[in-house]
Amino acid sequence: MRGVNTRKSLKAVIKRITDGVRTPDGVLATGDLVQDETRGGYLRFVKMLKPLDVPVYCIPGNHDEPVVMQEVLGKPPFQFCGTADFGNWRIYMMNSHAYNDDGGQLRPEDLEALDQDLDIHSDKFAMVCLHHHPIDMGSRWLDGVGLRKSRELLEIVFRHQNVKAVVWGHVHQASDHTRDGVRLLSTPSTCSQFLPLSDDFALDTRPPGYRWLDLYDDGSIDTDVVWLEPAEYI
Repeated sequence: MRGVNTRKSLKAVIKRITDGVRTPDGVLATGDLVQDETRGGYLRFVKMLKPLDVPVYCIPGNHDEPVVMQEVLGKPPFQFCGTADFGNWRIYMMNSHAYNDDGGQLRPEDLEALDQDLDIHSDKFAMVCLHHHPIDMGSRWLDGVGLRKSRELLEIVFRHQNVKAVVWGHVHQASDHTRDGVRLLSTPSTCSQFLPLSDDFALDTRPPGYRWLDLYDDGSIDTDVVWLEPAEYI
């Protein structure tokens, strides 16, 4: 896709992780896991990530098929949306997929459930994760397919002081902002990247990449992005 062999680049990302000195406690897959919406695509995803031997938390993107995705990726060590607890952190995986729309939507009942659960677990630090970007990225074309009615989500996020981060995919670029004490993070794609701050669709020269997230007991976060070398995926 767009000049990148996506299977090869994902395989290279997994190899970089398994060959590294850091071992993940889990993998957060922030959507667009397949392009053709087929069961076979998700089965291939399972086969490729199982060797990591950690939980894989899967969120649907606009190119996914949530029903099939949940059927295939709803069994341990894979999980479709929902929540996960790591120590005194609670991770929320939101489904922003909307049929016939490359932009995203969150159902009112899901927003209400998030709001209530953040109250119930106010003693835990929280990270909210979804596919679509809830803030503008500064790209006219890309911001036209972001999260619809994002204010509803952000009002909940900023109302709860235990929320420390919001993480998303979709934008094929890395960004890191802080607003009212909340880290707002996008993660790059394991294939091609979009050119930041571009009014019209354009590809960046950045290689495939992925983001590490270190969540600490005091609610602080360390994060960095790893970019592959051309020899690893070409």
